[in-house]
Amino acid sequence: MSRSIWYVVLAVLLPVVLGGCAGEDRSDEMPRVPEGVVTSVTEQGDTCVLNGTVGVSHNSSLTECGFYWGNDTLAHHVEAAEAAYSFSALVDSTADGTYYAVAYATNGMGTTYGDTVHFTIRN
Repeated sequence: MSRSIWYVVLAVLLPVVLGGCAGEDRSDEMPRVPEGVVTSVTEQGDTCVLNGTVGVSHNSSLTECGFYWGNDTLAHHVEAAEAAYSFSALVDSTADGTYYAVAYATNGMGTTYGDTVHFTIRN
């Protein structure tokens, strides 16, 4: 075959081959940070249960979940026993007062934090 015939073959086949790969949106297959992290608190007198949920962790497994909580004078970090889409932790033996809690979830792409929730402990 002559060189000009190869150019014609490439000119006809190349757009067909490349065009066949470009038309499908596969962005959901890309790993991303967790999304939809929600923080909630169940108050029970002098103890509270911190609850966290994760909406989705696109193509990257959760590696850590937990909470940051405290007040004006102290800050605590508690990691959930297992990285899961639903997790919780018990807060007890604390003084009366208003506290904050923030849930977080981490996967291979990064960490996402939920909203800050305030709660009150009354002994």
